[in-house]
Amino acid sequence: MDKLDKKIFETNKYVNIGTIRAEFVDFFNTHGLNNTLKYNTPIIFWKDRVAHTDEHKNDFMSDIMYQICFEEIPKIIYCPNYISVHPKEKSVSFIRDYTSSHINVAIRVTVSGALAYRTMYPLLDATLTHYIDKGHAWKVEYDDDGTPIIIDKTNNK
Repeated sequence: MDKLDKKIFETNKYVNIGTIRAEFVDFFNTHGLNNTLKYNTPIIFWKDRVAHTDEHKNDFMSDIMYQICFEEIPKIIYCPNYISVHPKEKSVSFIRDYTSSHINVAIRVTVSGALAYRTMYPLLDATLTHYIDKGHAWKVEYDDDGTPIIIDKTNNK
C-alpha cells in the first residue's frame, strides 16, 4: 500500500498496511524480540485505530502535516530514519524525520507474532535521543540500492 486513505475504512473493518522489511525483522529479533517476528507478516490496521490516531492530531504542527503523515504510515514503516523496540510492551516503532519533527508509528507484536498498528504521533528530539542512548532506538541509513543499514553503536556497525 502506497498511501493510507481513511475512506478505506468505510467498507473495511481492517486493512493490511504492509509488512516489516526482512532486515528490520532480523534486527528486532536479536534486539529484544527474541525471534518473535516472522517474515512477511501483515501489519493489520483496525478501523478503531483511526479514532485513536485522530486523538493525536493536535500534537502535529498542522492539520495538513497530520494528514500527510497519516497517508504515509506505510512509507514510514517501510523506509524509516530510525527504528526502535519498546523494552517492556513488545512493540516496535518506525520513526521518520519530517521538516518540523520526527513521526513515530508504533506496531504491536503479539506473542504469536501477529502485528497490529497501534498509533502515530510526533516524537521530540530529546525523547528520540534518550531512546538511542538507552539502546532502544537505532538510526537507519540506506545503500544506493535502498537496502537499509542499521547503525548499532553497541556493535560498532
